[in-house]
Amino acid sequence: MHRVLSGSILAGLLSLATVIGCASSASIRAAEAGRFDELRRALNDELRRGALDSDDARAIARAIAEGEIARATPPSGVDLLREIRTCARPLEDALAERAAGSDAVTTAAAMILLEAGITDPERVKLYANDAAAGRSPGKNAALRALETRALVASADGAVRRSRMLDGDQEVRVSALRAAIAAADPSDRGALLEAARLDPYPLARTLAIRAAGALGGREVVLALRDIWTLSDEPGREAIAEAWAAPRAIGDGGRAQLLWAISTERGAPAIAAARALVRVGGDGAGEAVSVLLGAIRASQSRDRIYAILSAPLEDRAVRSALLEAKDDPDHAVAFAVHARYVDAPPHTVAARERSTAIAWLMKLASGTSTRAVLARGALARAGVRAAVPLLERDLRSREIPVREAAATGLVELGESPRAALLLADAVPQVRISVACAILGAS
Repeated sequence: MHRVLSGSILAGLLSLATVIGCASSASIRAAEAGRFDELRRALNDELRRGALDSDDARAIARAIAEGEIARATPPSGVDLLREIRTCARPLEDALAERAAGSDAVTTAAAMILLEAGITDPERVKLYANDAAAGRSPGKNAALRALETRALVASADGAVRRSRMLDGDQEVRVSALRAAIAAADPSDRGALLEAARLDPYPLARTLAIRAAGALGGREVVLALRDIWTLSDEPGREAIAEAWAAPRAIGDGGRAQLLWAISTERGAPAIAAARALVRVGGDGAGEAVSVLLGAIRASQSRDRIYAILSAPLEDRAVRSALLEAKDDPDHAVAFAVHARYVDAPPHTVAARERSTAIAWLMKLASGTSTRAVLARGALARAGVRAAVPLLERDLRSREIPVREAAATGLVELGESPRAALLLADAVPQVRISVACAILGAS
């Protein structure tokens, strides 16, 4: 498949230069060979001696990710490659080489390259058609999903719309993602039908997004009908669709105003959030809805409103001050995390310092909320969280280890996070490698 999904020669040369520059490193040699016990010892030794810097960490991360791509085999390898979607470009050549095979991992690698915008859709369609020849329908499902995702041209419209009704949900999802990329007004009817009737929740959400992006009064009114039949996530998606640039001025604003005046809970908050984001008529009423939700009784809705309300608004800041010592710890956490995550110009320095101190106290614990606190502090650049994150690198819980490495990378501590490039779990190695590669 090299003729279809060729990698970047320049990227390959730069990658080679990076590896050669660190060729004497024991950790690089172990990473390239996939010897993880040896890599773990080398990383600990180099970090202790101060011989591991950010460039080394990036080179090791690349070697680890490229090795995982090369060694991936079905069926687990397909799931493993999904972890690479966030860092496809630095790994373009390794993905292109893996896409030259003939198994399910090949198809997964090709899909990643396509969705990252690295591969030309027309070439993907040719490849998928050639590769599917002679295979049974069951084995063709992944290839059909790949080919369908590439149906982004106007000339592909009829086939794209027919695939929205396919019996395989992954094919339908690919058709809907292709429709988002195509932005073809001729898809409008098929998208609204999928938004109304598709049995797969993700497909319905994608159809709503795609229809909202097309906009127009027909879409706005049809989404109002679908609203009455939708569950809570569906209504939240419709609220965002009404706020889309091509829908807000064609009746979308009126529907959002209707939603905040008639609905309660998450759908009303979603509509208010959308109105605040687009501004203009109704934004003031939307802020009032969010203020009411912050002071309401249901924890989940209060937190959603806390995270949605505009900090630039004085009344919102007052409401958050009232809620920061709330007896509901989840609500108090949301307030303090919002202060810490907020841009400096939107909150007073004293309030932010108080929030940091509150989160630091919580972060020293071992609860799930303590893990979240450490992540919030890392995103805010609070270096006092580094020792706590280093402790989490030794956790038995995979999500805790991954969160710790991500936090360290966000704090500019890629060499410390690199210790998990030798983790026993491939998912963790890939996750940490992508975090390091994406940071530079």
